[in-house]
Amino acid sequence: MKAALFAFCLIGLAGFASAGPARPTVVSLDYCADQFVLALADRDQILAVSRDAERKFSHLRGKAAGIPKVRAAAEDVVALQPDIVVRSWGGDARALSLYERFGIRTVQIGYGEDIESAKQVTRAVAAEIGQAARAEALIAALPPPRPPTGVSALYVTPGGVSAGEGTMIDAIMTYAGLENANGGTGWTGLPLERLVQAPPALMLTAFFGFDDDATDRWSVSRHPVMQRLMREAKVVAMDESRVSCPAWLVADEADAIARALEAAP
Repeated sequence: MKAALFAFCLIGLAGFASAGPARPTVVSLDYCADQFVLALADRDQILAVSRDAERKFSHLRGKAAGIPKVRAAAEDVVALQPDIVVRSWGGDARALSLYERFGIRTVQIGYGEDIESAKQVTRAVAAEIGQAARAEALIAALPPPRPPTGVSALYVTPGGVSAGEGTMIDAIMTYAGLENANGGTGWTGLPLERLVQAPPALMLTAFFGFDDDATDRWSVSRHPVMQRLMREAKVVAMDESRVSCPAWLVADEADAIARALEAAP
């Protein structure tokens, strides 16, 4: 009897030892942070995600169903007693020192301006929440970059904002095998006069249908000439939920654009 009990105890201790340390519990404060947490963390790690986690612009909104939502207010976050808070812009930056006093570590999502830096941001967040292997699996499954096609494209938004060199949109175009028709650097306005002289054959649009009433009525995108140029060009609507955060998802969006062009007549 004693021998059997001893053996049972050894088995139990061995199982406990092999379980390893528990992964940290997590709260995410904005919909960008939500994407990383929903994709990388185990369900039982996630104490709450942001209130925007199930909105249209949140790519992994389906995975957020049933998970508690939290305001980015410091008192609400502290009440949940997470090990880690993941944020991009959510919450008040002044609350970070408060979290530290309560033993809550903050993981700040870094900035990424191209596909490789998006991969590195994904790896960095995964390492902080104890899920490095899951990040590597996501990255390994990403589609490869497309070879250059010689086709140029212009990025167009309702507010008249476009993207030049050094932006993630520019990197997405390159990954999709496209050239950027915007000759500027960074985020620029739509150069209407230049577009009239050299109309782009391809336009990539994003955020049309989001908060239409908030769009400036004087935006270049509403100009009759710009509306005509858009009607005459081939237009590919981007998935906004994959391009509003420097995550691995941007490579999927580049592939989706390339596939849409291949399928077009």
